[in-house]
Amino acid sequence: MTGQTDSGSGRRSLSRELPGDPQPAQVVQKRDFVDRVVAATGAKKSEARPIIEATLAQLGVALASGETLAVPPFGRARVNRSRDLRGGEVITLRLRRKAQDEV
Repeated sequence: MTGQTDSGSGRRSLSRELPGDPQPAQVVQKRDFVDRVVAATGAKKSEARPIIEATLAQLGVALASGETLAVPPFGRARVNRSRDLRGGEVITLRLRRKAQDEV
């Protein structure tokens, strides 16, 4: 594991570097996600945003209650572990997806 200090916050993040591991994933902010959905569907942003926000909220509710989500082509998400912390909840998921050539 390597320790890196997050610039600005002073927080230290730990990452595990294993041979053959892909690069760390980039974080997609909600506004960027909304823009991608709008571009993919051609819908108006003002119409798409509340639908996307409601969808994300319901995904969160389902996962927080321990339900398994089967949402093709996203995949099947199952809660492996959850833990309550002072500032919120940590939920560890197992996401199973079909190979990209099968989607």
